[in-house]
Amino acid sequence: MTIQDMKQTEFKEATLSEWEQVAVKSLKGKSLESLSTKTLEEIILKPLYSLADMENMSIQQTNSIRSAKQTADWLIAQQATGNTSEEILIDLQDSLAKGNNIIHYKLEAHHQWTKSQLEELSALVELHPVLLDISHDPTFIHSFKTIKGAVKGSRDTDMPHTRTVYLDGTAIHQAGGDAVSELVSVLLQADYMTQKNSIEKIAEKAFAQFSVDTNFFMEIAKIRSFRVLWKAFGEAHGQENINAIPVHAETSLRSFSALDATVNILRAANSTLAAVLGGADSVTSFPHDILTSANPTSKRIARNMQLVLKEETHIQRVMDASGGSYYIETLTKQLVEKAWALFLELIKEKSFELATVKLQERAESKWEEQLEALATRKKSLIGTNVYANPDDSLIFKLNDTGYKRLAEPFEQLRQAFLSNPLKTAIFPYGLLKEYKARMDFVSGYLTSIGLKSIVAPENLKPFEMQKWIDENEIDYGVFVGNDEQSAGLVPAILNENISIPLDVAGQFEEYVDWLEAGLNGRIFAGQSLFEKGFELLALAKKEDSNDHA
Repeated sequence: MTIQDMKQTEFKEATLSEWEQVAVKSLKGKSLESLSTKTLEEIILKPLYSLADMENMSIQQTNSIRSAKQTADWLIAQQATGNTSEEILIDLQDSLAKGNNIIHYKLEAHHQWTKSQLEELSALVELHPVLLDISHDPTFIHSFKTIKGAVKGSRDTDMPHTRTVYLDGTAIHQAGGDAVSELVSVLLQADYMTQKNSIEKIAEKAFAQFSVDTNFFMEIAKIRSFRVLWKAFGEAHGQENINAIPVHAETSLRSFSALDATVNILRAANSTLAAVLGGADSVTSFPHDILTSANPTSKRIARNMQLVLKEETHIQRVMDASGGSYYIETLTKQLVEKAWALFLELIKEKSFELATVKLQERAESKWEEQLEALATRKKSLIGTNVYANPDDSLIFKLNDTGYKRLAEPFEQLRQAFLSNPLKTAIFPYGLLKEYKARMDFVSGYLTSIGLKSIVAPENLKPFEMQKWIDENEIDYGVFVGNDEQSAGLVPAILNENISIPLDVAGQFEEYVDWLEAGLNGRIFAGQSLFEKGFELLALAKKEDSNDHA
């Protein structure tokens, strides 16, 4: 075919009905609905979005989002760190020289500033916008003659060029909340503030902050939906054309893990891109090793994430780059509807405090839901509950970040097994091709909770098994074979009264009978890693445990 022929070639436009027919055929008996998934926010995600999903989409949604920013660009706001004020100054000067745009600093009790150091800091503040947290000492703000940007913890709401009304969407995220909870939290705070100040004052002085996790499209929609909700909030308070407020985003540490910590680079990059595409005005990307001790290299990598996005993708030249996507626009609309409905429900409470308690209870429920999904591997955390590295060890004390982290229960199990080792073996039976998949599953399963297993020679006879156990000082074992091998050999092995607790890989009708014959438990897909982990930890500690998995 010539190039001219190719140019003239036309393709028939595929209809949604035709796509559904092809999809159903490829599912081999499963329904089309099986491709839909339910999010933490109780939003049903469809496998395909089309123009039909945009039929009831108000043009005001896109207009509200695109009018909220004067430029598509954003400010890089990497946080200065250090043990002393001198180290803070050096870090600030270095980061500003290498691409940072904002003086982002949290005042700590142990930071003692001298007069000359404050003069140096003031000189920087005159040249750059700030994002300061002075909650520890609100009077610190008087160290500067002029200041522009955003300040947390200030009691002065009349400072020109400075936003001091902080609307925090991060705290509810740190407690485990979903996107709806975060949006509602900010609206509740804004509503509470308007009871003390005019809506005009709040719009003039407020700024919002969100944590952006690795759920890429949901996080994009979260920031976009806030723009729409803020406009609706203004209208509800009589301000038809309320001014948009700045949104600062930080990469969430909820999915960060001290295990295989370099994977955190990918998590932070994912979150950073989502924050930018969502339309954040400034972004902080945390270093991948922040849970232990960030070093100059990791801080440079984190800063360069944003620099590379600007230099290589040119996203800063496109306003609302994700706008128009059927999926993201639909997701934005659904978040707006759910958040606004919950907000209207909570403001009926007798006080702001009671409404906040209700929101915290929702966050706790959502957190438990996330942990359950992680424990049963419905949700993956690479390097932690799947593809875990058996050689990873937690030799450093972890920093308190304020975040509830999904990896924390796994880290605790790893630490516990370091102090209470349980020498573990897998006993394979049958042909390699018959048991390998199940053996690999068991090995990965055990590694994720902190147990590094060794594989025994295959097809050991019961007396040979006991001899091998004694020679290798094994504390616990797992029988792995296909269904037929397991049904025939597990009872025979149990009859020999093997000296160690023995589990079987898989689920079997005979399981209860095997328990009565002395089987310790089982390992299977969908089983809670936490429940099994603590059961085996009890074995390692020589505690009594009647909890069979």
